[in-house]
Amino acid sequence: MSQTQEIGQDVRPGIRRHDGSIDVDFYRARAAALRAQAIRDAFRQAGARFRAFQAMWMRLALLPSGG
Repeated sequence: MSQTQEIGQDVRPGIRRHDGSIDVDFYRARAAALRAQAIRDAFRQAGARFRAFQAMWMRLALLPSGG
């Protein structure tokens, strides 16, 4: 088996174009999808932290003053 065939087997099917070159657009699209997912996850985590802080603050604000 030649070196190029061994390397070619490591690449998933569908990533190679008909001429044998690697489809860079596949990796660009995958990178864009991963970036979007990371941004969504970051906003979800930030939103959850804000809601927890807001709930804690509301509990503290509603405590009767001991004066």
